[in-house]
Amino acid sequence: MRSIYHIYDRILGYITNFAAAIAGLAILLTAFMICYEIIARSIFHSPTVWVMEISTYLLVLAGFFGMAYTMRKNGHITVDFLYSRFPRPLQRGLDIVTSILSLFAVYVCMTESTNYMLMSQAMGVVSPSLLRVPMWIPQTFMVIGFVLLFLEIINHLLGDFFKEEKEGK
Repeated sequence: MRSIYHIYDRILGYITNFAAAIAGLAILLTAFMICYEIIARSIFHSPTVWVMEISTYLLVLAGFFGMAYTMRKNGHITVDFLYSRFPRPLQRGLDIVTSILSLFAVYVCMTESTNYMLMSQAMGVVSPSLLRVPMWIPQTFMVIGFVLLFLEIINHLLGDFFKEEKEGK
């Protein structure tokens, strides 16, 4: 069972790191696009119709794709002024309970965002702009982000059970 967990952890790590790299590239691309828009608008007096919309979609992608990486690195916000004073067994139990509650919350977000994306696709919803982007495309970023976060929470939960083995490395 331990080796299955480590294989799962390794494969998920590659996927999560790849998603984080895409998120970083999306932020970089957004920065370049905004610089282009500033130059086009202020120097050439020719604003674009696409930069604001596409940069918004890229920032949505970056936020949702970055959630799983943040979970993997234990970077989400925690309030631990009481937690740090608890004995280690109680901390471990609280970690497991928190992971289970997080799984439930993220599962709801994952299923609802999937339903929303599928509904947008079925209804042919497009953005109310000149680009007319099919909205299921940026909504897919939410679905992928929540799925990756869900898998990382499972990984975190499994890590709580295999903690002694991980610490023994």
